[in-house]
Amino acid sequence: MIFQSRFFLICLVLLTLASPAGARADEPYRISLQAYRTDNVMAPVLAVLTLTPSPEWHAYGNIQGPSGFPTEIWATRDGQVLSPLYPTPTPGPDPLDPSLIVELYDGPTPFFIPLPDGPATVVVGIKALLCSSTTCQPIKEELELVIATATALPPAEEQDWWPRFLQAAPGPDSGLDLEPVTSGDVAQTPTARDFSPRYFAPGLEVHTLSKAAALAFLAGLILNFMPCVLPVITLKLRSFIPAADSVPKSQRLAFRTHNLFFALGMMLYFLILAGIIAVTGMAWGQIFQEPAAIITLTAIVFALCLSLFGVYDLPLIDLKGKAKGVVHHPRLESFTTGILATILATPCSGPFLGGVLAWALIQPPDIIALVLSCIGLGMASPYLAMALFPGLYRFLPKPGAWTLHLERILGFLLAATCVYLFGLLPTSEYVNVLILLWTIALSAWIWGNWTNLSQDRTRRWSIRGIAIALVVLAAAFLFRQEGHPDPWKNFDMQQFETLRGQENLILDFTADWCPNCKFLEKTVLTPEKSAAFAKEHDAILMRVDLTRHDPELMALLESLGSKSIPILAIFPKANPDSPLVLRDLFTGGQLKEALNAELKP
Repeated sequence: MIFQSRFFLICLVLLTLASPAGARADEPYRISLQAYRTDNVMAPVLAVLTLTPSPEWHAYGNIQGPSGFPTEIWATRDGQVLSPLYPTPTPGPDPLDPSLIVELYDGPTPFFIPLPDGPATVVVGIKALLCSSTTCQPIKEELELVIATATALPPAEEQDWWPRFLQAAPGPDSGLDLEPVTSGDVAQTPTARDFSPRYFAPGLEVHTLSKAAALAFLAGLILNFMPCVLPVITLKLRSFIPAADSVPKSQRLAFRTHNLFFALGMMLYFLILAGIIAVTGMAWGQIFQEPAAIITLTAIVFALCLSLFGVYDLPLIDLKGKAKGVVHHPRLESFTTGILATILATPCSGPFLGGVLAWALIQPPDIIALVLSCIGLGMASPYLAMALFPGLYRFLPKPGAWTLHLERILGFLLAATCVYLFGLLPTSEYVNVLILLWTIALSAWIWGNWTNLSQDRTRRWSIRGIAIALVVLAAAFLFRQEGHPDPWKNFDMQQFETLRGQENLILDFTADWCPNCKFLEKTVLTPEKSAAFAKEHDAILMRVDLTRHDPELMALLESLGSKSIPILAIFPKANPDSPLVLRDLFTGGQLKEALNAELKP
């Protein structure tokens, strides 16, 4: 799925790109390490590492936010790990995406390491991401400081940063895991531990099928009353509203039919879910880990919400009273509504359910199907009871003008359901989903206001077809799959040196933490466009991934006169020692001009 918004390009992946200690003057920052004496007997010495970004450059705060990655400080005293203190960052607009508010370190920023008195060698390291409005540069440096005695040090209380020290706080890692994993590290398989767990309620642990079936039924019944089912309560309330017919017998029959097919829809979904889990090994509620599934459900619920506000009449899902002249299919509507209600309730859990699923999901497929069917039967049991005793409708209020107000209330609750589902999505999806919902609203308005029953069927469904096509086209455009294979090869230094001077080479320096790099990949350097210019200019494309620390790749980047990305370098085979470099953001036109200038025969 292609994501076209820059918002989702702001990533949360930690990186460990290294820079040589001792920043040069042409770099966008300065780092210093100095020791001071204090009047605090618990920490009479204070080591202070000061990061000073250049004007218009910023570092991110020490806690992971919606973009970039956090500034990290680590320190040791004669090999012993110390706990640094971080100053309070300042909230402000993200340098690369002003729509995001993030925690920033702007200007000279001191980081504090309290020390005991006495001679010592202190090593302090910093890892941070510096960003301006156009580019980002990772830094990772270590500085060493030898302290002889505290008496010769300047007093800390007289320094400008002293008020910031009084408000400083330890970082979330407390000095642990000082050195992040680099690309050369070998992943270790977690060691299995031989625990003997004890359970607070051993009587609820499941070991037999009969107990699993009984507790599954009870768990399904309780699911109807759990707070986590709130997002679907709007759908279930409809089952308690009797039909609006004037004849009591017809009301009783309609009430029975509605609840029966509502319950059948719920039970069918559990049977389908049982089959999926048995075949794929998915966990309970895992569908809500798939953005595509959440987006689909959000779109459906939003469409239901609009129907309850009278924007249009939605077929197949019965959430409102019958409008005059509108053809309804009560059984199909109740059935589909039951399925939808249960899908939305899937991520919920409750008493007994944990133990039941823990036992059932490691059993053979037929046992899984049976246990999940019992959960579905328990969840559907209140509606089956109302179907068996349709006379219960007499205890419910009669339909009237109040049902219109109820529909509006349910509409607002469904809108809240959309907010709930929206919150399950990664932030990278937000803009595309909002565009999709806007398109659904426009299409619903066209459906409800441009068509009526006085029109002939051809005209009416032609207009409705346009409305449906708008939604389908918007979804296809916003969430389309990439059809062209990616022509960029992973960079290999040996291959690069072999091919340089023999072939035209194009190197794209990128990283997961670089939003501008990802923006270029989704606009100028898409697989389709990249394959086209590679073929036109007979060039080999290599992508240099700087997400993790690799001194060799950083040295290659520095040899191009830069320590920040994005960078695209064109190595013509006729002049391999003088590559043409495109720095920061560039357009397709600029890239085409550069390629024509360098690689045209």
